[in-house]
Amino acid sequence: MNIAIWRRAAAPVIPSVEVVDGHMVSAATSHHADYVGDARWVVDYLPGRQLDHEQAQDAMRIAVAPDRIEVAQWAYRLGLTAAEARAFALFEAVQ
Repeated sequence: MNIAIWRRAAAPVIPSVEVVDGHMVSAATSHHADYVGDARWVVDYLPGRQLDHEQAQDAMRIAVAPDRIEVAQWAYRLGLTAAEARAFALFEAVQ
């Protein structure tokens, strides 16, 4: 068996992130991203930052699956370290 296929099969599924009426949401988190126009999104736990669609999806993935190894890759695309991204998402979630 190909090791990459085995790793994908062994890894738990990341909860889905959906776009509904200009809001990016997931049943797995209370965090959300809002479309603000001009192809830009604002994520609630990253105030003051405007992201493109892919970056907003990465931020939402961090919020729904902060323990995944992919967090480092998602955070990098946001200009953050994995530790910073997790801290922002988890700190805001407990407030």
